[in-house]
Amino acid sequence: MDVAIVGCGFIAEAYAAALAAAPGVRLRATADLAPERAEALATAYDAVAYPSLDALLDGASAPLVVNLTIHHAHAEVTRACLKAGRHVFSEKPLALSAAEAHALVDLAAAEGLHLGAAPAASLFGDAQQLAWRYLREDRLGPVRMIYADANLGRVPEWNANPEPFLRIGPLLDGAVYPLTLLTAWLGPVVAVEAAHQARLNPDFEREGERVTIDTPDHYTAMLRFAHGVRARLTASFFVPHQTQHFNSLEFHGDKGSLYLRNAGDLAWTGDGGDLQFARLGAPYQPVALPKSGEVFSYATPIMDMAEAIAEDRPPVASGRQAAHVVEIVEAIESVAATGEPFQLETELQPTVPRAWAAAKVPGRTIGEAEGLPPVGFGCSRYRGGTTYVDLENPIMQALDSGCRLLDLAELYGTEALVGDLLQRPGSPTRKDLYLIGKVWNTNHAYDDVIAACRQSLAALGIDAFDCYMMHWPQAWAHQRPLGDLSTHSHEEAQALTFPTDEKGVILEANVPLEETWRAMEALVDRGWTRALGVSNFNEEQLARIAAMASAPPRIHQFERHPYRPNHALVEATRRHGMIPMAHSPLSADGLLQDPVLRAIAAQHDVSSAQVVLRWNVQQGIIPIPSSTNAAHIAANLSVFRFDLSRDEIQAIDDLAQDG
Repeated sequence: MDVAIVGCGFIAEAYAAALAAAPGVRLRATADLAPERAEALATAYDAVAYPSLDALLDGASAPLVVNLTIHHAHAEVTRACLKAGRHVFSEKPLALSAAEAHALVDLAAAEGLHLGAAPAASLFGDAQQLAWRYLREDRLGPVRMIYADANLGRVPEWNANPEPFLRIGPLLDGAVYPLTLLTAWLGPVVAVEAAHQARLNPDFEREGERVTIDTPDHYTAMLRFAHGVRARLTASFFVPHQTQHFNSLEFHGDKGSLYLRNAGDLAWTGDGGDLQFARLGAPYQPVALPKSGEVFSYATPIMDMAEAIAEDRPPVASGRQAAHVVEIVEAIESVAATGEPFQLETELQPTVPRAWAAAKVPGRTIGEAEGLPPVGFGCSRYRGGTTYVDLENPIMQALDSGCRLLDLAELYGTEALVGDLLQRPGSPTRKDLYLIGKVWNTNHAYDDVIAACRQSLAALGIDAFDCYMMHWPQAWAHQRPLGDLSTHSHEEAQALTFPTDEKGVILEANVPLEETWRAMEALVDRGWTRALGVSNFNEEQLARIAAMASAPPRIHQFERHPYRPNHALVEATRRHGMIPMAHSPLSADGLLQDPVLRAIAAQHDVSSAQVVLRWNVQQGIIPIPSSTNAAHIAANLSVFRFDLSRDEIQAIDDLAQDG
């Protein structure tokens, strides 16, 4: 769609550059009160410059106008464009008064045109969408209090022309960011219950003269949304933007809290602070973000506007919502001036979450049909065969950091623990997780498979696994149901799970693979698992199971890391239509100290572990790391903000020690 920009000041360059790189939209025309600015922008981006708004509306055919004029001109320019039959996207604010803003909304509706407004881009951001998902999943329980901050610092320090900003105040310039998110997620504000205003900055100098602006530059307000949710809002042109509460949102509910560091920034920094979650009484845990696959810029809401026009739907950030934000600002100013609470009556159409954030598994998935997360967490408490670790906090931290895939097995002795964790306040709901279970070698007989799965489901307190696997292809002598192995001593657990004769030789069982697989398929028929899988099979065994299966395995899990990449097994797994999953991806001796991995990690400012996990993910393989270190847990889930080059992948492949 052809786009015109009106107002070619500082921000116009950012919009124009973003439009030049965006699909489906193209800058065709510019206009500005200073014709030379319009000409410069047009020349840089192969557009046509017009000497005035009227000339642009008469001469340019672009159906969508992006209004980037100064604050006080927004309403006038938008009105002229709408009357000329153009759709409009306006920079913030939509207007300086609620009456003007609502009049523009009504005019657009009467003309059958689309109207959108900034700060729409923040609605699209990865961190913002994931924060909203945590709220929708009820991870916090009923939210009762929100802290919203827009501390933009002292305008003369960051803008050469501070007067327009100081005259409209920090609410219309800064508070619009958190207010746009909150009204999109929670619906309209129904009341401003209290507010305070102050002028804290001294006068500023312009060309040697002192300039006095009486507009308050600091506001604090208490807002009430529908369902009783309250938000304490601070907006300031005095508090420096270097403060720890620059443009943040913090949600507090009965079960926990959620912190979004920057309500307006689209860039995910990857330093662990963008989004954080805390269960009640626990410290904040960084939330890792699976990459959405989308590229965000100033062009994002313009592209959405173009799509909205083509599909005849409201844009994600509609003019009606922007008008309500102006209405909230006006109400805050009224309450701050009079001390009297202000009731608002506005209806908003619900905002729709982005597709990736609305899916069962957020982010880029490998097995789209199965809803498979790209990285999981291993729930085995064994370390080195004889050492046990306590995984209660690590599994909880993995869930809090955004893990959606837990790899379980009756051998691991953690099913009851995970079942308890899933019932605790702040945990994701069952529908938002992918749970894998595995039957152990001593339970391969038909009835033993059924009993083992029943016992595991009961321990977890769930109705069905997402995938249930054979842990190994070998059948060993059945002892008795394993139960909760965490209640047994090491010797007792060893005797149950590794049956041996008097010479220490494993006692095998004469249970054909066909019998075990018939039992596995019976679990699907009973609705106890949605899919089947295998683990630690070789190529011959994969071919055998694929040939006999009525319900073929969908996942094959096996050891894979740079020292043992198992390329042939990966290809065999895919050839039989299975998704490869890598267990023990980080556990090889000396792997994480390997100089090749450390050099690649330094190049991307990540850890060696992240490089190994990214190496798997980038090749379509789901790694299942495990850790007891909270920082490592979050980092292991955050491997989507960098890409390995072809040469780097080859260098990692060359580390293979298995031929």
